[in-house]
Amino acid sequence: MVGITINMKQVSVDNAAQIIGVSSATIRNWAKAGHINPVCTCPLSFLEDSILHLKSKIGTDSFGKLKTRANKVGSVSNILPSEYAENPNLIAHIENVVAQFKANGLKSEYLLFLAALRLLETECELKRCKTTDVFDLSSYDSWARKSVRAVIAEWRDSLKEIDGKDSYINIYNSLMPHEGDDFLGLLYQSISSEGNKSEQGAYYTPSKIVEDAIDNMIGSIETFLDPCCGTGKYLILAARKFGLHPQNIYGFDCNEVAVKIARINLLLEFKKEEFTPNVYCLDSLSELANGEMFCETNELIGKIDAIATNPPWGAYKNSLIPKQFKGKIKSGETYSMFLIKSIELLRRDGQLSFILPESILKIRTHSDIREIILNQVRISKIAKLGRQFTGVFTPVIRLDGSKGLQADDWFVSVEENGNFHSIEQNRFKNNDNFTFDVETATHEEGLLNKIYSVKHETLFKNAEWALGIVTGNNKKYVLEVKSHGAEAVIRGSAVYQFNIGEPSSFILFTPKDFQQVAPERFFRATEKLIYKFISKKLVFAYDNKKRLTLNSANILIPAIPGMSIKVALAFLNSCIFQYIFKKRFSTHKVLRGDLEKLPFPIIDKSTHDIIEQLVDSVLSGCIIPAELESLLFSIFNLTDEEILIIKHEVKE
Repeated sequence: MVGITINMKQVSVDNAAQIIGVSSATIRNWAKAGHINPVCTCPLSFLEDSILHLKSKIGTDSFGKLKTRANKVGSVSNILPSEYAENPNLIAHIENVVAQFKANGLKSEYLLFLAALRLLETECELKRCKTTDVFDLSSYDSWARKSVRAVIAEWRDSLKEIDGKDSYINIYNSLMPHEGDDFLGLLYQSISSEGNKSEQGAYYTPSKIVEDAIDNMIGSIETFLDPCCGTGKYLILAARKFGLHPQNIYGFDCNEVAVKIARINLLLEFKKEEFTPNVYCLDSLSELANGEMFCETNELIGKIDAIATNPPWGAYKNSLIPKQFKGKIKSGETYSMFLIKSIELLRRDGQLSFILPESILKIRTHSDIREIILNQVRISKIAKLGRQFTGVFTPVIRLDGSKGLQADDWFVSVEENGNFHSIEQNRFKNNDNFTFDVETATHEEGLLNKIYSVKHETLFKNAEWALGIVTGNNKKYVLEVKSHGAEAVIRGSAVYQFNIGEPSSFILFTPKDFQQVAPERFFRATEKLIYKFISKKLVFAYDNKKRLTLNSANILIPAIPGMSIKVALAFLNSCIFQYIFKKRFSTHKVLRGDLEKLPFPIIDKSTHDIIEQLVDSVLSGCIIPAELESLLFSIFNLTDEEILIIKHEVKE
């Protein structure tokens, strides 16, 4: 009798996350939402077979949840990143090629290989008719350069046997490569799934951003390196600007296909040079110039004149951090490690330019890399670029600098929307967590210091905090129509300054069913403040109706000595606090750690009572907050000119 063998091996949360390629937090969320059932809850563990089964469902209609923005790693959609090229004819042609690619079910690397051959036709004598096997390199003869023949032959040898060659012949004949526009790179990005790009952090850099990064490098540059070069756009533009010899250009990437494309692109750039590109497939963080014996790239340490790159973003997922970064980058953030690696590779005064998420400027998690930058790099410019990548909602910055200690009077240029101001780099060293508060120009720091010079208290140890309800499945638990037993639940979108809007969501309050919920006493407090969590400004509302909130609307119960909750509310919504928040903290999230630094002035009882009366009037809709604002400005002893500055900044 043949039995069925069942794999009873158990795996931890971290191991499950590693198998599927997501974060541990995502695994816990899926378990809570019922997408996967644990075999043990303390500690949380799963059957290996169930994890493998779950992995097999990712990207299918039966597991559509993984196709949402929050789980982009499972997405099978394609997006043409039009920002990567400016030629509308090229974009239209790529769209047509992608349509053929999908309609015929072609393999991406085979298509890219053929596109490379098309680009290289000028390098050889073509001896084929239209029905000949386009993958047969014997059809291509009399190569002008042996190095080009060797690179394309190596790529062909790496491909397996091809099925459906007729489909490839048709698409080959329709290809019209646009030389000089990184045709191969744009095509590769367009046929790669969003899931793969998200997993690898492989969102290639828009042409204008690369051009600006290279143009901002100055002086004599003879050696250039990109440690995560993708298809080689930085390498090509650096070669053009600085007149580099091809043997002094170095590119590294862990994506084999991207490396093959980058090598072709470099060979096309230097048409009269016989050379083998110094572009290699390896993990730059663990294999490039790692200091170990027999590592050939060790010779690059401290020798490179310039490095420019757009590194992958995201923490190492449940993997061991490369040993050379242990203890240096506690967050496990990939781009932080690339910064360290690049600083090591640069010679003294060597230049660097990095595209980074804007969160590196202020989020506490990244304080370690900010400290390293401040101690080893003279920052020349921080350019705030906003959202730049199709399919990616994170705003980005470009950080330029050079290796070496800065003078005490070294200034950083900050650019945003064509506007510039300067900040002393040493100021960042004195900030909590080495925050790069780039919104605050040097002349504005004096105004902030004046505000903070008023004798004040803070919310630190003078408040209670609570997160709104995390249901784990809003579709299941949050109702659009009130049912029997359900009560209103406040979302962040219903929170306005001072008042709460009419609720449009309802919930049955069953804490045991939710993923995360604060003690009920916070929701049922006789007085509390509710604030938007995802917001670029402070938005606080008063609640005395014991209402529930979702996690987009968090709870604050201030307990500042001698100050009522309504007076605290007045300051939290004031122009002065908005100004502080924008200049000192400015993030897309309203964080407790930032709120705990706001200065609540110590005021006499008479002033306190007047503010409270004005707040009551605002809450009842009797007056607009203008009279209240005037009183708050006077408490901080601000001049008319200073008030105008604050109002102007807050209004923008």
